[in-house]
Amino acid sequence: MIGTHRYLNQKTNANKLAVETLKKIGELADKVEIQADPIHFALIYESLSKHDPELVGQINHLLNKKEYNHTNAKILFSELWSKIIQQDLPSDELSHILSGLLDNIGGWLTDSETNNQELAKNIKEISSEPDLPKALSILKQKCLPNLERTQQNNQQMQQDAKDIIAEVEQLKKELDKATLIAKTDELTGIANRRGFNEFAESLLQNNEVTELALVAFDIDFFKKINDTHGHLIGDSVLRYFALTFKKSIKGQDFIARTGGEEFILLLPNTSLDSATKVANNIRIKIFNSKLTPKNSPDKLKLSVSAGVALYRKGETMDDLINRADKALYLAKNNGRNRVQTEYDV
Repeated sequence: MIGTHRYLNQKTNANKLAVETLKKIGELADKVEIQADPIHFALIYESLSKHDPELVGQINHLLNKKEYNHTNAKILFSELWSKIIQQDLPSDELSHILSGLLDNIGGWLTDSETNNQELAKNIKEISSEPDLPKALSILKQKCLPNLERTQQNNQQMQQDAKDIIAEVEQLKKELDKATLIAKTDELTGIANRRGFNEFAESLLQNNEVTELALVAFDIDFFKKINDTHGHLIGDSVLRYFALTFKKSIKGQDFIARTGGEEFILLLPNTSLDSATKVANNIRIKIFNSKLTPKNSPDKLKLSVSAGVALYRKGETMDDLINRADKALYLAKNNGRNRVQTEYDV
């Protein structure tokens, strides 16, 4: 079963972790609206087992900020499941394909070497035979069968190679799909935190990127939207925001959903002033739009706050995010529906 090795604990340890998980969920349920469903059980179990330090850090971060809720938990659970699939999917299949390839090549080399030795012997025999009819007889009875076997072996090897190539191509498609799933937010279809981290790392190593601006977005009063209209409407709002972001960026610009209602926009080769203009254009576009929930006469008035920061040589991506987050918090504290930069802090 996929990913089962991840949970190969001794029985006593597994039982202890399960009990501690349920206890922890009970404590959280007194503070936030969650229950011991598979999503929360898996995440809290992971946080207590400490199997994945990165995931544990994300969960503890949400808990410390008091932002652990069903929406954020679904994001982490989707990333966890995708990671398990990506980690375990290829190993057995790839090993089987490579073993088959080595067996085929080994057999073909052995047969080819045997046939070549026989042909060399036959050619020497023909060369030393002065009687033409006897030489032709050796050619017909010994050389031709060896040549036919060599041709058949080569044809079989070619067909085996084609079959293996087809298997490898299919496996590659499955791996590409699993990799994409692991880096994509299931709800909105844009990159998740893992996809963001990978793209951000590639930008920091790209010598052609002379400037890098980052914009941290947060939907205003999103919890109120969920509480008033329900999670289905909340999900619709998140999808609408993601679509608006995608329509508002271009080129190498990169948008990711990194939390429940949190989005990060990376703008390569963009100054702080230009990034602030982009953020404001998105803010205005969202503020001027009205989203009508299905089966509801009321139109949602949406807004977003944003913080902008510019990368400084030698710093980490977390440093850049932290400065953008400080500007974002300032935007929220100053009344929301606004954009602030790191220089305003």
